[in-house]
Amino acid sequence: MQQNLTISRLGGFGKVLGMISSDMKTKKIAKKHTRSHLTHVLNHKTHKAIRWCTPSLDLKSSQVKNPYLSDTSISYESLGFPSEPSGVFKKIYNHAALAYGADRTLFSVNGSTGSNFVVLRALSKQIPNLRILAQRNVHKSVVAACEDYGINLMFLTTNIDQEFQIFLPNTEDEIIQGIQKTKPQVLLLTNPTYEGVSLNLKKLIANVRKKYPDLIIFVEEAWGSHLCFSDKLPTSAMEAGADICVQSTHKQGGALQQSGMIHWKNGKINAELIMDSYRRLTTSSPSFLLLASLDAAREMMEKNGEKKIDYILDIAKQLSERVNLVEGFEVITTNRLKKRNPSVYSRDETKILINVAKTGYTGFEIAKLLEQKYNIVSEKYNVDTILLLVPFRATTRDVQLTIKAFQQIAQQPKISKKHTNGFLRIPTNIPRILELSDVTRLFTNQTEIVPLAKAEGRIAAEHITPYPPGIPTTIKGEEFTSELISYYENLKNYPNSHILAQDKSLETVLVVK
Repeated sequence: MQQNLTISRLGGFGKVLGMISSDMKTKKIAKKHTRSHLTHVLNHKTHKAIRWCTPSLDLKSSQVKNPYLSDTSISYESLGFPSEPSGVFKKIYNHAALAYGADRTLFSVNGSTGSNFVVLRALSKQIPNLRILAQRNVHKSVVAACEDYGINLMFLTTNIDQEFQIFLPNTEDEIIQGIQKTKPQVLLLTNPTYEGVSLNLKKLIANVRKKYPDLIIFVEEAWGSHLCFSDKLPTSAMEAGADICVQSTHKQGGALQQSGMIHWKNGKINAELIMDSYRRLTTSSPSFLLLASLDAAREMMEKNGEKKIDYILDIAKQLSERVNLVEGFEVITTNRLKKRNPSVYSRDETKILINVAKTGYTGFEIAKLLEQKYNIVSEKYNVDTILLLVPFRATTRDVQLTIKAFQQIAQQPKISKKHTNGFLRIPTNIPRILELSDVTRLFTNQTEIVPLAKAEGRIAAEHITPYPPGIPTTIKGEEFTSELISYYENLKNYPNSHILAQDKSLETVLVVK
């Protein structure tokens, strides 16, 4: 009887083993037929797309022939170390500093986001109780870094062109007055803007230096890594006399996505603290492929940058002239922006801002149509505009196909726009009730979640960032006003908008109790 019981148990266990074995076989079969979805898309779709967006790559520049064979480890000691720097990295950093007009340069494999953390950590160590005065269109990484390092981040008056929904530089008077009022140790300028708009940076820095010689000037130049290679573009941060700047070289500088550079001048910047932050915050296993693409971009721009920029400016001119001939589409010119806004001094014409308000579609809808129906990718879009960025790989054929797509969209029956720019003004002059550092120190039981509709008068305990462009509309410590709540309620109606928040639906928000 005991023998039968044992057999019976074994038989039951055998069935279970059989089921597990059968399930494993099924999974193995499934695995055989599961392909890498991302590589499939990259191999069969994205490289065929017409891309009016980053990264701006020159397909003829120096390239690693086989990334899988060439990818290597930091253990390859004879190459040197990027964080020391030594070996080949010491050489390429020196070459880059010379090419971009700096005294010292470092390469980043986490774009301007990582570079901002490196620079702001170093500055917070260099200057105790650091106070930074910044323009309101700072990237979310600046806010996050200031929060993490206990930096007192203060803002100049927000300057926005509400019709076109774009952030603009502050005037020189606004900046000087802001410095007088807040007495910062660092002035942080975002220049040029996402749309390529620049203030008179050289004149501003010269005048600030006369009144505040000890002030450190930090330029977040994510969209200007190509500026110093052409006199037909706005003046670069290093040329204008800034102390330090960060660049996203992948945007328009010719390097692979995610790559960037940090440049600085000797004098006010503590180089040892920059290097200490770089070693602590940069991955210990950086991609040598990304680092190589930065060096290749430097080589390309140093040798042929002026010609490359002349080429894309010509493509931009062709595209702009032909867009204006399509019913409902209108390119917003630099002269028009200058007449409307005294702070606009110059602009990078490789960025084409198009007003689509008269097409019957929103910018969100136009961008979606272009991508899904015509495989044309826009750089950025909002209610009434789309932004096309001309990369180095652009061709006249790209122009022809894009204009053809615009013409077909213009011929489609117009729809009645339910939402207009009047309902979606980006709120300005939002009251700051608590300092960023005060909110950061709050415990969980000192905050609560409330419906957005009932948040008026409450203090934000989270950052809310519509993306693109990645500029926080709400920063911790600011008040939820009726204007701000109305803006968010209307923004939710646009399906192509992306919002970085604790509750992405924005039905609820986190506030201070």
